[in-house]
Amino acid sequence: VVGIQEFKLALNDCERIYQVRNTTLEQAKNSKGLLLVFTDITEIKTLQEKLEQQAYYDELTQIYNRRAFLQQCEQDFMEAKESSAPFTILLIDIDHFKRVNDTYGHHVGDQLLVHVVKVCQTQLQEDHFFARYGGEEFVIALKGYKESEGKALGNRLRKTLEMEPLITPDGNIPVTLSVGVAEVKEW
Repeated sequence: VVGIQEFKLALNDCERIYQVRNTTLEQAKNSKGLLLVFTDITEIKTLQEKLEQQAYYDELTQIYNRRAFLQQCEQDFMEAKESSAPFTILLIDIDHFKRVNDTYGHHVGDQLLVHVVKVCQTQLQEDHFFARYGGEEFVIALKGYKESEGKALGNRLRKTLEMEPLITPDGNIPVTLSVGVAEVKEW
């Protein structure tokens, strides 16, 4: 019987990840012992985590990216379809974002994107799948939520952001959003 397990070991502020493989040593079909092989896989795990981060998260905002959204959304959609549960999507666009980039520069535009994400996250729940779709567009998938609940969330996001401008050394930059809401009505 072969078994494989991974575990973390922390010593003196240094954390390492090990893979342990074990197999039974047999002689003439009699169990005589156990062979354990410890392999330090810290670098491999670190690279895997970094690749996953790059593959599924937006570098600037640290929320899910389009790839992760489409993957998760397809899965959530199928689960909702199988259970005949409601499924709603919000498409969010920052109004006049190009004007911010043109007036204040892309650095401030990036700050605005991060600001919008942080403010939106204060209004979102754990089961809301929030992602940057591209540029200044964001999406939220709401499995188990009806259109009316999606509209209420969209309005809450809009109102919250209107009350929380981005504060910069050059002055406050007001933020408004346009939000589209769609629910799958029939299965």
